[in-house]
Amino acid sequence: MFNFDSKSSAAADTEDNNLSELMALAARLSPISDLNEANRQTICKSATVVNLNRSTALAANKEHRWFTYLFDGQVEVRNAKDKDGTEAVETNTSRALQPVLKEFTQHHSINTKTAATLVRFGQELFDILLKEQQKNATKAHDVRVSEKDNIVFDSIVESFEQRTINFSCQSEVTKKIAALINRGATGIPELSLAIAADPALTAHTLHEANKLTAGETTQTMRGAITRLGVESVNQLALKIPAEQGWQPANPAIEQFMASYQRRTTLTAAICKVFAKSVPHLTDERAHLIGLMADIGELMIIGHANKHADIFNDAESLQSASRNLREAVGSWLLGAWGFNENFIEAAESARDFYRNHTGEITYADLVTAALLTIESELPDEENKSVPSVVNLLLPRKLQQVGIDLQNPQHILEQAAAELNELKQLLQQ
Repeated sequence: MFNFDSKSSAAADTEDNNLSELMALAARLSPISDLNEANRQTICKSATVVNLNRSTALAANKEHRWFTYLFDGQVEVRNAKDKDGTEAVETNTSRALQPVLKEFTQHHSINTKTAATLVRFGQELFDILLKEQQKNATKAHDVRVSEKDNIVFDSIVESFEQRTINFSCQSEVTKKIAALINRGATGIPELSLAIAADPALTAHTLHEANKLTAGETTQTMRGAITRLGVESVNQLALKIPAEQGWQPANPAIEQFMASYQRRTTLTAAICKVFAKSVPHLTDERAHLIGLMADIGELMIIGHANKHADIFNDAESLQSASRNLREAVGSWLLGAWGFNENFIEAAESARDFYRNHTGEITYADLVTAALLTIESELPDEENKSVPSVVNLLLPRKLQQVGIDLQNPQHILEQAAAELNELKQLLQQ
């Protein structure tokens, strides 16, 4: 709920929908938009909304504790020492996305020509939240990399700088998705299931949906489709694979990509199975987070493919992936506006010995999925994955009925989830 200034001329009742509206606005305001979603929600809950009548004046030197923005109507910022310095501020303009007041002298004031609504955010709270956010965002990754790793990393940095980031789609899967779309009989449930079969297509679709987000980010494929529209998503599902189809440059890269696709698809399916046992998590979100957790590896493979003469053996590919995927993945997900649950999974899911206090998270499910896969379907690249008997996480999951010491049962449940997708794409 918002707070209200008891001195305001009128204070309207507010409900949750008002908070959603203010969150949407806050995501566009400078500098409030510098806060992450959770911190924006915190500062919005303490915001003060002030309704002003016509011909009302507010002294600037009494507004210095807040970032004050125009929420509705029109105001003028006046300088009693400079009559020509009057500035009009109207809603739905770029100026309204900046604080109304830029100076706080006794000569400046906010004046209303019509009824107007202002919203105030505490500057001190903003500073605290931003400082804490920046402290939490500062993480040191001490990784010893090779010259080959640096070649891939430099190529990725260049793609970020030039905004040419893209991912390669699975040709066979996307062909089946295209055939499904062209049959014209898919609703949102079927379309969401089909698109989430390919990590690259999933990443691009959620990114496009996040571009339209003024408040909460997209965490489900159904939500992305609803936000973009079925027709727009259909077009994306046809356009992206056509522009970014996968063409491996050598057998080592081809095999590494195939291994990545198998592991990622299975990880997502297992996460979906696990989430059904955890009341506060949802299976659809768990599926997408599991699918995106190693998205950095997909980017690494794509850039290694540009330097196929160097990356022509499994060892060099494994080294680049092992050393860079967490940093690259979390960087990409943050830049593309993904929810913090996605970023946390990319950063910490492979930290198998991390402290597991508090509630079960989506990152915990990804970790458990990787442990399950390694126990039954060992991959040479994952030879450093520890046994579940040496970890705290299995005990935590056991409390909700997830038994990591019965991996065969888990894989059977995941196979049932994958079979549903297989049947959909083979219709």
